[in-house]
Amino acid sequence: MIFIILSILLLNLCAHSQNFHAKIIGGLNAAQVDGDSYGGYNQPGLLLGMAILKKSNDKYHWGFELAYSQKGSHKKTTEDDPAPFQLRYNYVCLPLFIDYYNLGENLKKFYLKVGVSNNFNVGAKVDFGNGKEDTELKRWELSGLVGIGFNFNKKLGMVIRHENSVLSVGKPGKDPQFYKVNRTALRNRLVSFVLQYEL
Repeated sequence: MIFIILSILLLNLCAHSQNFHAKIIGGLNAAQVDGDSYGGYNQPGLLLGMAILKKSNDKYHWGFELAYSQKGSHKKTTEDDPAPFQLRYNYVCLPLFIDYYNLGENLKKFYLKVGVSNNFNVGAKVDFGNGKEDTELKRWELSGLVGIGFNFNKKLGMVIRHENSVLSVGKPGKDPQFYKVNRTALRNRLVSFVLQYEL
């Protein structure tokens, strides 16, 4: 409910300001967690929200997002290792970003996105095969992101971006079957495929 209210307030801000522009964003995450015992971006998730940006000039745009993002980790089971394992983390995210457009004469529709995001955990579950249960996770995450964007036209575009926790989001469990016990921290890592539509 708070997420919806904030989105409406931000859209209202853009409607009364010619200096700012709003975009609806939506896409898919492919996520993993550094610190568990499994590699690979095997946990799918949603990324939904909106972005507010100011087009400073032809080279730089800057702004922020308000988004709901699903992160986590998922183990691929095999006949030799059938024990299931899944981490699911849900966040409300507030990234601050800069879009840099001066990439070259033949790359005018492309841009580089760089940012840092404050993320707030609104739900964390772990599943060892006996059903989902709550798991301890820090309420706040700081992450960095970098991506490449492409504008199909003046309204529609897409971004492929990589995001990684800067600080630990929690401590691994003690079970070496599911966690790398020699590590002292868990960190989210994900690749996002995002469509953007300017209002």
